[in-house]
Amino acid sequence: MRRRFFYLVVVLVLGALAQGFIASSENSTGLESTRSWPPDTTPYARPAVPEDSAPSSNTTSYARPAVPEASAPSGLGATFPLPGGFIVDVVVNNTNPTLTNTDIFNDGETSIAVNPANPDEVVITAFSGGWGATAPLWHSTDGGLTWTKQFTLPSPPGVPPGCPCDQTIDYGRRDELSGTFLALDAGTGFFGFDIYTGTTTDPANVAAWNWFAPGGETQKTNHNVPGTLGSVDQPWLLVNPDPAAQHLDNVYVAYDDFTGAPDMRVAVSTGTNPPDFIIDRRTGFSTGFVNPGHRLAVDRLMGVVYSLFQRRIAPGAGGSQHINYMLSRSTDGGLTWGLNGSATGIIVANADSTQPQPKFGTVNALLGGVVHAGVDPNTGDLYYVYGKRDPGTRNNRLALRRIVSDGGGGVIVGPPSFVTGQVQAALPSVAVASDGTVGVFYYTFDGFSSGNFPIFTAHLARSYDQGGTFTDLPLLTFLSVARDNGDGRQRVLGDYMQMKVVEDTFYGAFTGNGVPFGRPFANHDPIFFHVSTGNKCPLGQGFWKTHPDAWPVTSLTLGSQTYSQGELLTLLDILVQGDASLILAHQLIAAKLNIANGSNPTPISATITDADSLLRGFTGKLPYHVQPSSTTGQAMVNDASVLDSYNNGELTPDCTP
Repeated sequence: MRRRFFYLVVVLVLGALAQGFIASSENSTGLESTRSWPPDTTPYARPAVPEDSAPSSNTTSYARPAVPEASAPSGLGATFPLPGGFIVDVVVNNTNPTLTNTDIFNDGETSIAVNPANPDEVVITAFSGGWGATAPLWHSTDGGLTWTKQFTLPSPPGVPPGCPCDQTIDYGRRDELSGTFLALDAGTGFFGFDIYTGTTTDPANVAAWNWFAPGGETQKTNHNVPGTLGSVDQPWLLVNPDPAAQHLDNVYVAYDDFTGAPDMRVAVSTGTNPPDFIIDRRTGFSTGFVNPGHRLAVDRLMGVVYSLFQRRIAPGAGGSQHINYMLSRSTDGGLTWGLNGSATGIIVANADSTQPQPKFGTVNALLGGVVHAGVDPNTGDLYYVYGKRDPGTRNNRLALRRIVSDGGGGVIVGPPSFVTGQVQAALPSVAVASDGTVGVFYYTFDGFSSGNFPIFTAHLARSYDQGGTFTDLPLLTFLSVARDNGDGRQRVLGDYMQMKVVEDTFYGAFTGNGVPFGRPFANHDPIFFHVSTGNKCPLGQGFWKTHPDAWPVTSLTLGSQTYSQGELLTLLDILVQGDASLILAHQLIAAKLNIANGSNPTPISATITDADSLLRGFTGKLPYHVQPSSTTGQAMVNDASVLDSYNNGELTPDCTP
C-alpha cells in the first residue's frame, strides 16, 4: 500500500512539473541551480502569427535559407530540399495525420540514433511524452522522410511512471539501439533521480526492450557508486567497440554526480545485452556556477572514449563565466581515465561564456553547457567545439580546437579557429564524416520579431580543411513559440541537440517551430535533417539542361527572383547572343544545382554572392539584355567564368564522382 501511495505522489508531482507548475526552489533573482533537472516540459503551443511562416527581425539582420518548392512523400507533410539532403518536421511528416492538428508536447532536447547496419532506420527521442505504461519515441524506416510516433518505450521494471526526464540514445552494431534515461528512484527512500539503461533490436516493439532487472527491479546505471544514488543528472550515452575485444559493443553512460564537486563519472557495460554496468569511474570534476555539460565522444576504429566537460574557474566579463574546457580519455574500455599525465583531464581551451543565464535568446537557459566534440573515423583526430565570448562585440561565438596524437600516448591541442562569425550561438553538436568533413550543428539567436518573439536559426556548418574554415548552411529560421516567462530556468529548446553521422551523411534532430512545415498552430516540434557531406563532383550546365529528372530541387532563386524548373529550363534553352545576364545565368543555374546536389560550395561562395548581387540590380525576371562590354556586363562575365570552371570540376580536384 505504501508503494502504491508513493507511485501516486510521483505521478502527481511529475504531472504538475510537466505543466510547468513547479518553479525553481532557489531565489528567482539569484544564481539559479546548475543542475539541468527539472526539465522544462511546459506545453508552449500558441496560435500561429504571420511571422511564424516568414520570420523578420526588427533588431538584427540574418540570412534565412531560401526554401525551394516542397515535395511530399505519400501525401504526408512537407519535405524541403537542402543542398545534399532534406529537412522535415517529424510531427507533420507522420503516419498519424491527426498529430499535425493535435500534438502539443514541447519536444525539446532531441537525441538521435541512426542504425549503421541500415541507415534508413532512424530514431529520435525528445520531451514528447512521459511514462504511463509506455513513453513515445519517433521512428523512421525510410531514411527520415516519414515518421511514426511509437509509444513503445516501456517504463523500466520497478521504476515509477512519470519520466523519462533526460534521455539519450545511440545505435551499436547488430541492429541494437541503446537508451539511457533519468528517472525517479523509488528505492532510495527519498525523492531522488537515478539512471536506467536498456537495449532493443526493434524500436517499434515495446516487448523488444531488454533491461537488466534481477528480482524484477531494473539495475541503476550508477549503482556501482552508492553515494551517487538519487543525486545524478544529465546522462549521455554512446556505444563503442571494446578496445580489446572489437567484436563486442560497450555501452558508455556519462553523468554528473552532484554529491561531489560535481564529479564527472562514466559507467560502462561491457558487451552485454541487456546492459549490465560493472565499471564506473570518475573522469574529472567541475566547480559549480555552470552546468558541467558532460559529454562523450568515441573513436570507433580504436575503441577510445573521450569525456569532455566544463569547469568554471572565475567570473567572466559582462556577467559571463570564465571556463576551462576539459578533456579526459580512456583507452581501456573505461577502466582508467586521464590524459597527458593528468588523472582528471587537460585544459583544451579557456574562455568566457555567457551561461546559464541570461537565457540564450531570452527563452533558453544554457543548463547543458556549450561544448561538444566528434572524432574523425579515419585519423582519430578529435574536434572540440566550445563557447567563446568576444570581449568587444559581446557575442558568444563557437570556437574549435583540433586535437591530434603526439605519437607518444598523449595529445597535442591545436590553435583555435572559429565555427561562427560574430553571432550569438549555442547548443553545438559535432560529427565527422568518413571523408573527413567536420560538421557542426548549432543555433543562433537573431533578434526579435515585430511581436517580440525571439528568432532563432538552426545551422549546419561544414569544414573541408580539418576545421580551418567553415561553410555555413542555414537549415531553418523560426520564431520561438514562447517569450521570456520570467523563469531563469526556462528552456524552450532544451539542454542539448544531437547530430550523428553514418559514412558521408549527417543526420540531425533539433527543436523548431512547426508552422513552416504545415502546423496550423505554433508548436515546438522535433525537426529532422539529412545532409550529405557536400563533396560530389560538379556537373556542367549542359548536363542539367538535358537531365531535368536529375535535378535535386525544382526551383531556384537567382538574384531576387524565384524561378520554377520550367522557367529555368527555358533560360538554359535561350541562346546567349551577347547578353551578359544570360552568360551568367546559365553558369549560376548549374552552380546552384551542383551545390544542391552535394558539391562543395566553398570555392565559389563569394562568387555566387556577387552574382546574385549583380542580378538584384535589375527588376523583373531574366534575361536583362546586358552588354558584355559594359561595366556590369564585364562583372557578370567574370563571375560566369569562375562558375564555369567550378561546374567543369576545375575547382574541386578532390571531389567524389
